[in-house]
Amino acid sequence: MRVFLALEIPDEIKAYLRVVTNQMAARIHNVKWVNERGQHITLKFFGEQEEKRVREIGDALSGIERLHAPIAVTLKDIEAFPDRKRARVIVVAFEKGVDNIRTIFHDIEDRLSGLGVEKERRSFRPHITLGRMKTPGPLLDRDIVDVDRKDFVVRRMVLFQSILQPAGAVYAPIRELEFNKTI
Repeated sequence: MRVFLALEIPDEIKAYLRVVTNQMAARIHNVKWVNERGQHITLKFFGEQEEKRVREIGDALSGIERLHAPIAVTLKDIEAFPDRKRARVIVVAFEKGVDNIRTIFHDIEDRLSGLGVEKERRSFRPHITLGRMKTPGPLLDRDIVDVDRKDFVVRRMVLFQSILQPAGAVYAPIRELEFNKTI
């Protein structure tokens, strides 16, 4: 099964980002936009894994939720990966919450390295993917929509199964970990 680990974002933020993507879709036509149900903050993509391995990953993550409190996050603006001159992926970045998300990411990397899961080589940049360019190209200022500095709280991390279908991937939760550290 194809699996990944992500931070779940509130439905009201997903609905707001749907408005943003609809406005951008009217300006940019060579993009496959992410359905709002599929919006999240990816922490780790595992790819195809056997069921036994997925259980091992879930077990290794168990308890991490007690080490972290819910995360206060603020949306910032539209960016692109690898950059705006050669955009492949259109994302929304964060103004607040980045350091806390990175701390969780590094805790996950450390826990999973004990299972032999390879650590990410690229720098981790927390974001929400809005769309993927069908053909990489520049993301022009005129195509970018201003993003409201909306605040929200991330309360849980979810291990998802990604089920590929003709209309796009469907994500089924395998294990949910609710952040509950108390100070």
